[in-house]
Order: sequence, then C-alpha cells, then structure tokens
Amino acid sequence: MKRRFLSEKCPLIRAYGAIRFDARAIISPEWKAFGSFYFLVPQVEFDEFEGSSMLAVSIAWDNVLSCTFGRAVAALQYTMKQVSSTIIQLGKEVPNMFVLSSEYLPNKISWDTSVNSALQMIQGNNSSLSKVVLARRSRVVTETDIDPLSWLSCSQVEGENSYQFCLQPPNAPAFIGNTPEQLFHRNSLEICSEALAATRARGGSWAIDLQIEHDLLSSFKDHVEFTIVREWIKRRLEAVCISVLVEPEKAIRKLPRIQHLYARLIGILRSEDDEFEVLSSLHPTPAVCGFPTEDARALIAETETFDRGMYAGPIGWFGGRESEFAVGIRSALVNPGLGALVYAGTGIVEGSNPSLEWEELELKTAQFTKYSAASVDTDSVTLLSSNERV
Repeated sequence: MKRRFLSEKCPLIRAYGAIRFDARAIISPEWKAFGSFYFLVPQVEFDEFEGSSMLAVSIAWDNVLSCTFGRAVAALQYTMKQVSSTIIQLGKEVPNMFVLSSEYLPNKISWDTSVNSALQMIQGNNSSLSKVVLARRSRVVTETDIDPLSWLSCSQVEGENSYQFCLQPPNAPAFIGNTPEQLFHRNSLEICSEALAATRARGGSWAIDLQIEHDLLSSFKDHVEFTIVREWIKRRLEAVCISVLVEPEKAIRKLPRIQHLYARLIGILRSEDDEFEVLSSLHPTPAVCGFPTEDARALIAETETFDRGMYAGPIGWFGGRESEFAVGIRSALVNPGLGALVYAGTGIVEGSNPSLEWEELELKTAQFTKYSAASVDTDSVTLLSSNERV
C-alpha cells in the first residue's frame, strides 16, 4: 500500500518502519500494534544534509477512499502543531526517574543454564551449530512515566556514529534505540553493509583503551564470532552482486562506551531488486541470530521465553531508488504506565563464558538503565524477586 506513494521522481518521499526479528513467531501483547511489520510515510520530515537542512511535508489524498485533499491538509496542520510542541518539550531538562522495580528475563541462574546448554550443542558432534545469539529482556518500572523521546534525547551521546530511532504506532508503545549496526544501504545498484561483532568496554585512559583494543583484535574466540558474521554477509551479497569488496577486513569500531570488531562490505547489484528481496537475503545475520541460521533460530525459539518483537529486526526506510536499514539492537520498548522493556543480546560461540556474556549484556543495556538506576531511592524500592538488581 505504501509503495504507491513512492517514486523515483520524488526520491525524498520515504517509508520508514521496522520488521519483526522473526515474523513466524507469535506476536505478544506488547508488540501487537506493530504487527509483523510497521511502515509509514511521515507527514512531516526534517532532513539534515551536509551544510544545509530541510523541513519537508507530505500530503496524500484519495477521494475514492474518502480521504479528500481538504482532510489531508487539516491532518497536516494538526501534526505540525504536535511537532512544534514536541520540539519545545525536548529542549527542557529531563526529570530524574526513580526506579520502583526491575526484573530480568531470564535471570542470572536461567541465563547460565541457557548458555551452557547452547555451548553443549555447539560442541556436540551431531550439531552443525557454531554460533547462537541469546537475548535478555529487562523490565524497568519507574515512579513516573518514561517519555520515549526524552529518554532517547538523554542518551544522544550514545548515538555517536550510530542510528538513533523512535517508532511509535498510534496509541501504542514506542520502540527506541541507538544501534551501531548497519544492515545495508542501497543507492540504485550500489549496496554496502557492515559486519559488527564481539564487544569490549572502552578503557578509562588512552593506554588502557589501546590494550583492550589489542586484546579484542588478538582474541581467538572473538575472531571466530566476527568471522562467522563477516563471511556470511559476504556470501549473501555475492549471491545478488556482480562483485563484493571487503575493506577493511577486520578493524575496530569505537563507540562512546564500547568497541567492536568491524568490517565494511561494498557491492554492485546485478539488478535493482526490491528492498524486501534484499532484506530477506540479509536478515537475520549471524550477529543477531547465529549460524547456521535455521539451527540458531530454532534454538532461540526454544530457549527464549519472551517475544523479541522488533528487537534485532531491520529498521529503516526505503524510497524510489534508495533504501537504508539498520539492525534494531541496543533498543527498548517504552509503554506509559508499564515502564520500559530493555533488550540486549550476546553471541555464544565455543569458548564463551556465561558470566562474561552476562557482563556484556549489562554493558549494552547501560545506555538506557544508567539514567534511571542513578536516581534510585533505595529506601522505597520494591524488589520483584531475589535475582533483580536496581
């Protein structure tokens, strides 16, 4: 339905949205408004370019559907008022958020069991599984409602060299995040993608940060995890491209708090395939699922007791001849009155340690939880279970 509004003659008209990590899985109540996928052509869009910016509005009408031009203009005027109000609100200081409760799913004991079970399968002679990505959902309930845009604005420093996003259907929770991982960017026949895997914290000094970088580059376990991701993406691109260049083949991608192993892949498509054809080829990558894909997907469905929803799924936009999608990691689902669900995952390969992987989850979720955890009044905290940490 949205495709009919897109045209090569108007390349700046774009449809933005996201797709579930696993469209075959049952949709849980918190993700119901998003469906298997959710896309929209925005009425108002602010675009920043090198040295300039532009405020664009889109008006779509269809008299056959009783959506007249007059109604479309009236709806646009109402949206403009809402946008102006939101901009003013974001300019104010965000109030402290006091955490009433927090809960991990799975908890630490269950996490250790799941990781050890996955390792047994990876090491087994009768299994082809070499990597699986297991995730954790953290529920945070605060004294006052969390405003998704304000929370995202607070964590803007985490968005350096990353994609920041907020997607919210009408009267529904907001899916927000800072993801450093590009799935692909296509411009006509040119396509590029990134391999991102293995995680370390940043060092407190230049010397310590350099030592951590060296340890990451020389780690055999992390090299295996990263190589699985890079070579899988390369093979998928080679299936639809005339040629594929990997440059650099292995480097460090530094973010404000963490660093990853990184490679960039560039290709020339044989034809301008439909974006969803490219999407289905590249998603899910081993960085968020595992390898082989179907074996990892089956283990995830068997192990995880929550719905990932749009977490770890493609999020981005497509237009007339150009499209760009990231991977919806480092993300949270914010629901007024119910707090927030914060998601993170980590790759399990031979040599993984459950406790170290748990620490990696903590590192990844801290971009959101640090803003609330620092404001906790411990005298008024209600713990839901013995494994919760505030």
